[in-house]
Amino acid sequence: MAKSSFEYVKKFESSDICLPFSWIVVRLDGQGFHKFSEKHGFRKPNDSRALALARRAAERVMSRNPDIVLAYGQSDEFSFVFRRSTEAFNRRARSVCLS
Repeated sequence: MAKSSFEYVKKFESSDICLPFSWIVVRLDGQGFHKFSEKHGFRKPNDSRALALARRAAERVMSRNPDIVLAYGQSDEFSFVFRRSTEAFNRRARSVCLS
């Protein structure tokens, strides 16, 4: 019986499981941040309202996921560090990126 094209392609896929007991760092980019800043009248480069908003958003993300041990921001990006023992998203990189 011939293999379907899906079965053929599947053998070339690499595992997207993050190594066990390694830190997982997820970086979120603030897409459209320039327009958002203009719309809300944020002063460049570091409007205190924008910084407070970003901090509160990061705190909210951390409060909803106890496996995140650290969050830090740079420009319009925020990074979140998951503890080494996390089993969040079954440690699948693709799942972390899409959630």
